Amino acid sequence: MAKSSTILVATLAMAVGFMVFVISQIDLSIYSQSMHNSNAIGDAPWEILNNNTKSDKNGEYRSNNKMNIIQTGQQNRIVTNDNNIHLDEAILKTSNNNNDHDQSQATTKSIKNSKIKSKTKIVAITDSQYSQIALSWHRKLTSLGYTTHTIAAADDDSLTYLRSQTNISVEPLLHPQSSGWPVARGKPQELRRRIFATRWVYILGQLKLGNHILLTDADNIFVRYMPLEVMEDSEYDVFHAHCGDFPIRFLSMGFVVCGGMAWLRSSEGTVRYVASILEQCGWGGMDEDAEDGDGGAGDGMMMKAKAARCDDQQVVNSKFFFNSLNYTWDEEETRPRLEQGFWKGESSGRSLVTGHRFKLWSVDMCYRGPVNGSFGRCPDANVNWVAMPTNTMTSEKQLDKVRDRKLRVEQWFRFCRNGTSIGDVGFHL
Repeated sequence: MAKSSTILVATLAMAVGFMVFVISQIDLSIYSQSMHNSNAIGDAPWEILNNNTKSDKNGEYRSNNKMNIIQTGQQNRIVTNDNNIHLDEAILKTSNNNNDHDQSQATTKSIKNSKIKSKTKIVAITDSQYSQIALSWHRKLTSLGYTTHTIAAADDDSLTYLRSQTNISVEPLLHPQSSGWPVARGKPQELRRRIFATRWVYILGQLKLGNHILLTDADNIFVRYMPLEVMEDSEYDVFHAHCGDFPIRFLSMGFVVCGGMAWLRSSEGTVRYVASILEQCGWGGMDEDAEDGDGGAGDGMMMKAKAARCDDQQVVNSKFFFNSLNYTWDEEETRPRLEQGFWKGESSGRSLVTGHRFKLWSVDMCYRGPVNGSFGRCPDANVNWVAMPTNTMTSEKQLDKVRDRKLRVEQWFRFCRNGTSIGDVGFHL
């Protein structure tokens, strides 16, 4: 009898132990399915933190937000305020199942429902050489009815000049007391790469402040007003524009995207995506003396930070070319291909590494190509939103940058204003 009781107790103990194990695995599975993989930013030298993040006595980071993803240098962890559960990178790996789309939507929704009201901030970057072009860009957007556009100046001269103008929103690209300031310095190639890379430092800070970002080059031509809610109310985290034939080295994949024309949602997936760009650019992170509140949300500046240096267009396209973010396409038949030629339509997909969903605007919507159209036509005038002419039609040689960009605008409206044919249809601004 005693022997039977012993066997019964042992059997019940084993059953209870097995049930506890199963329940624990279900719990871990739920947490795993609810979050995205952060491998794209592993071992990066910075931390993805929000402005309210604090460190406790054990060195763990906590935030006033419900859930905060951080980078510790060794592994990614999630710290929840509810129960202080810490999940390491192994649990965060994204699965290749059909729930991936729902995961991205859940992450985006959690940020959209935060106390910070999200809106799109339209940003163009300039230095002293392009400050007049940036000024024209700002005034054009104002005339179209936009109200949330600003210029991020990369040096003191452009910042001073633009602040002297009336009704112009301008702010520094980095905090002026940063080790990376002024961003615009060095020889021409060094200067360009510092500006192109550091604008992503600015973008990272803005996304963490709760702002969506429409990044444009200062010489992009906005031809009509399109409500920004078109992107804000969509299911996508990042919109890209086709970029013609540059960089050439990536054309064999069937398309290339522009570094200077993109929309980015303030979501965790987008933050991971931008962080992966900065990692590839070799960004050194924040300054050692940076503290919460340095150039905070009130003036729109990043905290004190180092400048980055790279050709961001090469970096962004390399992620598609080498598929380092494990991109998948929603519809294989709409994936951009060489045989489709220049005039490509819309396409979309997602990254299984960062979790962000992306969409490529059609070439008609955001056109980058010859100033007088391409392959016998201009972009559809009923669709076209932004034009990025790549040339001027003039016999003048060695035009200065300001004259060259102004001429591109004039010739664009002369040759492609009606969007139906190549030819001089009259110049009217």
